[in-house]
Amino acid sequence: MPLPSKTNIAAAFLGCAGPMETIAHSDRNALRILAYHRVLSPDTARPGGGMAGFAFDDGVISASTEGFYRQMSYVQRNFNVVSFKDIYAAERQAGALPPRPLIVTFDDGYRDNYTNAFPVLKELGVPATIFVATSHMGSKSLFWWDLVAYCINTTERTDLTLDEISGHALPLGTSCERRVAIARVLAWVKMVPEKTKARFVRDLPAALGVEIPPDLSVAMHLSWDEIREMADCGIEFGSHAVSHPVLSKVDDDQLEREVVDSKAALQRELGKEAIVFSYPVGGQGNFDARTRAAVIRAGYKYAVSYIEGVGRTVDLDRYAMPRIHVEADHSLNRFRANLRFPSLMLRSAAR
Repeated sequence: MPLPSKTNIAAAFLGCAGPMETIAHSDRNALRILAYHRVLSPDTARPGGGMAGFAFDDGVISASTEGFYRQMSYVQRNFNVVSFKDIYAAERQAGALPPRPLIVTFDDGYRDNYTNAFPVLKELGVPATIFVATSHMGSKSLFWWDLVAYCINTTERTDLTLDEISGHALPLGTSCERRVAIARVLAWVKMVPEKTKARFVRDLPAALGVEIPPDLSVAMHLSWDEIREMADCGIEFGSHAVSHPVLSKVDDDQLEREVVDSKAALQRELGKEAIVFSYPVGGQGNFDARTRAAVIRAGYKYAVSYIEGVGRTVDLDRYAMPRIHVEADHSLNRFRANLRFPSLMLRSAAR
């Protein structure tokens, strides 16, 4: 049995219930922003952390429904959950946020945000912000990372040779090998120009001998009716661009469309302004000064990245706000430790 990592040892101690509660959360000015993607129930899980019969990208599964409930219960008891609208109102009125502010966010716009996460949020009275890739809402088109995963998970080939990515064949004999191959392919896809990525993803099904069923992604993404229902119940919506490209890899015309048209779609469908943007694949190098300028020019008040960390309400970088990742393999202790001691835990996890 492998030894536990330093991060897990720290999480077991710093995230345990009991005396730690009295010394945690000492930085009242830290703004914690949680980053989720999908919330799926454990009845679809198989041993080892994969998903039984799950053909899509399981790397974007953040928590089970039960795990999400436990996490939100902890958040509701220990933090003041706010929205970006609350931050904007406080700034305009020269007011202050409550101590220990926290924002719950979701990226992409998967339908399980409505079926699994939304009931938990309603029950516990926890607000949240969902960033949607607007062209996919109510659509049957797969996100590009799910299409890549589906092709690799369902191909009958036992290895994969892609000259663009690897000089040798990637084995596909086991589910673990397929997950490794998916990770390798997606890492490459995120680094190349958008036109190269689009061509590669378009040609991948034929290259792997995979047929994409026309109803494959039915009810996989939020519908606009579901978005409106959640918005009426206090869920905030922001933009995750139109088609979820890596914005540093697109040309100026597409960048403008992705940023402006997604904002217009949200305003048209919800009748209210979208004030916050989430950079797709928002790690280092995936958004830049040009991207930031486009977001500012479009009239967004804030933008969040996918760089891990916490900001401070007193000197907030409003167009590159860091977040705390929530991953499916995080224990409740790890979740609590990340929130209590982010400067220690997030630095430890990056090592």
